[in-house]
Amino acid sequence: MRIGCWGIALLAAVGAMSGGWAQEPAMQTVGVELKGDTMVYRVVPVPSRRGSGVRGRAWSVEQKLFALSKCWMEVHRNYAYLDRFGIERWDSLYRALITPVMQTRDDLEFYRLLAGFYASLGNSQTYVRTFRHFPLTSIGYEEGWVLRLMDVGGHVVVSEVCEEKAAILPPGSEILSVNGQPVGERIAGLMSCIPASTERVRRRWAVRVLLYGPIGTSHEVEFRRPDGTEGSVRLVNPHYGAEPDVDACVALPGCSGKELNENFRLTWYPGDVAYLKIRSFEYRCGQPQAFCNAFPEIRTRARKLILDLRNNSSRGLDYGAAEIFSRLTRDTVLYGPVSRSRIYDAALAARGAGAEPEDTVRNARVRVAYQHYNDEAFSEPERETYRFPEDRDGRLVVPTVILVNDATGNAAETFVGWASSQPHMSTVGVSTSGSAGKKVTYEVLPGLLCDVCTEEVRLPDGREFVGCGITPDVVVENTMQDVLSGRDAVLEKALEILNDK
Repeated sequence: MRIGCWGIALLAAVGAMSGGWAQEPAMQTVGVELKGDTMVYRVVPVPSRRGSGVRGRAWSVEQKLFALSKCWMEVHRNYAYLDRFGIERWDSLYRALITPVMQTRDDLEFYRLLAGFYASLGNSQTYVRTFRHFPLTSIGYEEGWVLRLMDVGGHVVVSEVCEEKAAILPPGSEILSVNGQPVGERIAGLMSCIPASTERVRRRWAVRVLLYGPIGTSHEVEFRRPDGTEGSVRLVNPHYGAEPDVDACVALPGCSGKELNENFRLTWYPGDVAYLKIRSFEYRCGQPQAFCNAFPEIRTRARKLILDLRNNSSRGLDYGAAEIFSRLTRDTVLYGPVSRSRIYDAALAARGAGAEPEDTVRNARVRVAYQHYNDEAFSEPERETYRFPEDRDGRLVVPTVILVNDATGNAAETFVGWASSQPHMSTVGVSTSGSAGKKVTYEVLPGLLCDVCTEEVRLPDGREFVGCGITPDVVVENTMQDVLSGRDAVLEKALEILNDK
């Protein structure tokens, strides 16, 4: 059941975003300047010796064993949720992979094993990635084919296709099988190798990489068109340089790559309802500034507000989210997520080596030593505090509905967490991605990196959301019929809710 593992680590580099497929460098947030009592932060690339790995020699058996051991060790040392996964379980998986790793025939096969190893943790912030040029392609295929897929209620649907092929395989067609294998079976195989925090996110990514493959890989795809007729087509992953023309495509209403990747949009609905699509809270993406530019008009005119945070998977600091949220509430202090990390002190571990669980009941010193010896010690919980002046230039506190989906993650989930305490705010959609936490990056071999989640994160009110997401106040999901007709049932429900306010 390792089908498709070659695409997984590339996915992890982009996170749960609906945008580009290119692998991005690991980023790290650092404090660079203290202004008064405020630390100014910057997001910078993590240094990496990538050049040596792009076209290096094939990894030796010794290197592969070292990489497997290094990846195992860094999870053992850093992974914030290892107590949930189980230390013995992790060790058992490591031992089971030693022989298969030694028997891998090439770098790509080894990479697949390592990707599946990390994916077993079920955490979207923990994965392996490479800068080697493995021959993988995504949405473009030979003979000019461009194809995007989406998951709609358990169905794999063509959301966008190149215009010249639309008569053969029109948008809205449902994929039935690939190479004779029912699509459900193929998706299940892919899901087992995807590093995601929830089943919904795993399935979404599995659909997205359904037709990933090395150069020259052939896919016999059977499908059913919207009119009920069935057909088949042969898609072949192309060689490098055969760039697909993604602009000359037709798509289901609201489902084109251009529409889904739109960063910011302000639309007005009857009754002075302002609809705001915000795809990121990262300053480098420009959306917080776009909001600030539009806010005077919104504050003057809006009587009700819809915030569309679907597909908003902002990474890094929550300050951009806090800046926007602070203008939509009367609160002047916002508390960030509660986080803690695993810690280890060798001297304390030595003292706890002979301790038994019953020894820790009434002795705090023994309890701490015992925790260090058994890899159970954590730092004290911490969280950021964001303060905003009461006399800042305007706030807008009106009935507000926030739209969310399984690609709403990280800082956007913090935003949703804040909203849950506001009586004038509610949420509509499906559960969020359940993804958060800082990660540490290690170069385990030339051109091979591993990322490990180092923070256990909870919402500001202490609720768990990593691994399960945040369930909205009103659960609404677009059906197949909604998607085919261009109806946005989630947005319609938000308008209905506001109509009663």
